[in-house]
Amino acid sequence: MIMKVPKKRLNIVSVHLPPASKTALDRACAERGMTIKSLLGRLIEWFNSMNKTEQSIVLGQVEQTDVRALAELLVRRRARGGNAKLRSAAKRARR
Repeated sequence: MIMKVPKKRLNIVSVHLPPASKTALDRACAERGMTIKSLLGRLIEWFNSMNKTEQSIVLGQVEQTDVRALAELLVRRRARGGNAKLRSAAKRARR
């Protein structure tokens, strides 16, 4: 019996960048021997591995005066093992 394997649906996202940003992205990819697709895929995986507070810091949605104290709190929480999602992502990255 032959079983059909469903095709993986790719999610395509368009990104509009200013020319200087595109040049910098191309340079970063060339220096690391990566395609833009693989670099952006890793960035998205990294971002998704964060909790909402960390994402807010990265996105600049936290007042600059609060970032340091909040980051210190997150480091302490991580040291106590408070972010299973990040530990799981770190294990995947080491494979």
